[in-house]
Amino acid sequence: MITPLRLLLACMATWLLAGHSAGDLPGLKKWMQQQVEQGKVVGCSAQVTQRGETVFLEAFGARTPASSEDLTTDQIARVYSMTKAITSTAVMQLIEQERLGIDDPVSMYIPEFADMTVGLGDTAQPARRQITIRDLLMHTSGLSYDFSAPTPYKAIYEAPFQAGGNLADAAAKMGQIPLVCEPGSRFEYGISIDVLGRVIEVVSGQTFGTYLQANLFEPLGMTDTTFFPPDDLKPMHIVIGPPGNLQIDQRHEQARLDRSLKPSFESGGGGLWSTLHDYTRFMQAMERYGELDGVRILKPKTVAFMTQNQLSPAFKSDQRFGLGFGLAAPVQTSRGPRGGGRWTWGGAASTYFFIDPKQDLTAIFVTQKFPFDFALGEEFHREVLESIAVTTPTTVDKLMGVTP
Repeated sequence: MITPLRLLLACMATWLLAGHSAGDLPGLKKWMQQQVEQGKVVGCSAQVTQRGETVFLEAFGARTPASSEDLTTDQIARVYSMTKAITSTAVMQLIEQERLGIDDPVSMYIPEFADMTVGLGDTAQPARRQITIRDLLMHTSGLSYDFSAPTPYKAIYEAPFQAGGNLADAAAKMGQIPLVCEPGSRFEYGISIDVLGRVIEVVSGQTFGTYLQANLFEPLGMTDTTFFPPDDLKPMHIVIGPPGNLQIDQRHEQARLDRSLKPSFESGGGGLWSTLHDYTRFMQAMERYGELDGVRILKPKTVAFMTQNQLSPAFKSDQRFGLGFGLAAPVQTSRGPRGGGRWTWGGAASTYFFIDPKQDLTAIFVTQKFPFDFALGEEFHREVLESIAVTTPTTVDKLMGVTP
């Protein structure tokens, strides 16, 4: 006999599994509109999925301050360091296939990494051990970025990105850069993932871009993700300046015209252009532990390993990082803490994504604002999680086993 209570529970479960329809997150929509109205961004777009369905897909504002052309949800934009998660996934494919060992010295594939040094001038000394593939994935290689390295290192770290040549040439130059710390001694965000792009080339026998196209982009239907966007692309210009007075960043624009649309090498750390749709396809595959629409890109145990904290407590840092993904703390919503342990990262032009398997949730935000706006990213995470929380009754959460 079907009791009224059982009927009610069945209806609630059906509603939850059906998900929300696109546009059902008014809090997130209002927040994005405010970012445009307050002049914090020229334009922004976002896509949120839950249980495999798009529950939010919107774009607000203009494509560029140079015109009044509306931004659209199919805009191709530079995602910069969001490239890192894709590169790391490609590396883990090769590790799964036993074509690459996670603790292999990088010098097995790039000889210039055999004799790394730490420090400059009179303080320079041979590194105590070689950099491994694991070090590169975890950003514990001792390699930095020009913008975060101590001042004497800045020009040295910028050089491989300014010189001509291909990825092989760039990686060889990276192997001659002095490290800012010993391998394995701390989390040091830097050019490690660019080095991994070259490792993929050596192991696969293909160019880095060709490997990604064949093993990730084509299988997942990521038709607009590339290192080389079309020549007639109408870019979403990178902007700088205070709120209400955002202008095209001429330094980035000149670099785009000179190099970025046709870069000298395919940067695994920050070179990809993508769309909301394409990056969401990648996120959904990872959120489902390596499979999407019958296509498997990684084994479930590999994804689980990638998304565990790999950093030693000895680093005495709040940073929690797996292999290619940062791991985020819970956000306090009106329904309690949500999103603990979600997999996340961002890009230099203030793009952000996160994957929350506990809530079967993915989210991506795209704008092109420089420098990277940490506060904007934190607000996006909070607004998405709050919007999901208030549209999902707490009682249903408990019934379905959804926990923060």
